[in-house]
Amino acid sequence: STSGDLTADNNESDSCAKSIDSECVVPSSQHRGKVIGANVKAADLAAAYQSIKSEYAALALHPSTSTNWQLLSSNADGSEVSMLEYPTDPSCPYVRMTSIMPGTIQDVWDFLDLSNWETSMPKMDPFYEGLTVMGDYKHKGIEMKLARKTIKRLVAFGKRDFTFVSVSDHPRGDNGAWVSGTVSVVTDQIPRDEGYVRAYQDSIAFYEAMGNNEETDKPRMKLTIVFRIDMNDSRDGGSGGYVPMWIYVKTIGTTGMASVQNMKRQLELIAEERENNSVESCDKNWLARIRNGTKKC
Repeated sequence: STSGDLTADNNESDSCAKSIDSECVVPSSQHRGKVIGANVKAADLAAAYQSIKSEYAALALHPSTSTNWQLLSSNADGSEVSMLEYPTDPSCPYVRMTSIMPGTIQDVWDFLDLSNWETSMPKMDPFYEGLTVMGDYKHKGIEMKLARKTIKRLVAFGKRDFTFVSVSDHPRGDNGAWVSGTVSVVTDQIPRDEGYVRAYQDSIAFYEAMGNNEETDKPRMKLTIVFRIDMNDSRDGGSGGYVPMWIYVKTIGTTGMASVQNMKRQLELIAEERENNSVESCDKNWLARIRNGTKKC
């Protein structure tokens, strides 16, 4: 089995003895991100992704395999945000967001693709600042990008940056679902940047097909995202960051649901715009049809 940990280059368990109701003091020896070294190779990036994919797939697509999910937030549209405590690291639990999204799998896939982050991410995350793609890689059909994301100040806390490999596992993965994800990596190619605290996040998204909406006959799909996040630089040599992770744990239900609903609204707007643009214009007056290049109504 795989660890699914944000841990990197060894199999030792992270230790964090305090409960999620108190601030967790992370030992200095704790590591975050998969170490891939300065000479970045496609095979190493793919291995970082594969090391957590199976476990996250089980948590996302086979929820019965783990019965300890705690429902944090739900919506009348069926959207849910749940949390599962990580046994040896309570400050960094698994979080699962599930929702029925308007549009096809391809529509949602494109919305979340890195190439669209500059327009899509600010709609979902008000703290999003920017994205830099450091390189493109491909390994055995898996398309990957090495990237760095930055976010704005978190109220009283400083800016954060994330270094990760973004993965498009296309064609389909488990259970016919399309799979994409971001996995934190550690490489000398993207060193710590002064002015930012290095944070870590592993996130895998699963895109499942559904029948059209029975009332509107419009396409829809099921999106499930499972992730773990540490807003502090817990690796050796890191500058900490001082964000009490218990605050994150206590608020992720609300913020996660807000992100899901914002995404849903944006997809609905995109679908409406596409539908409006596909409607051919027409004019009853023949002169207007000549002038406007339209058809007869």
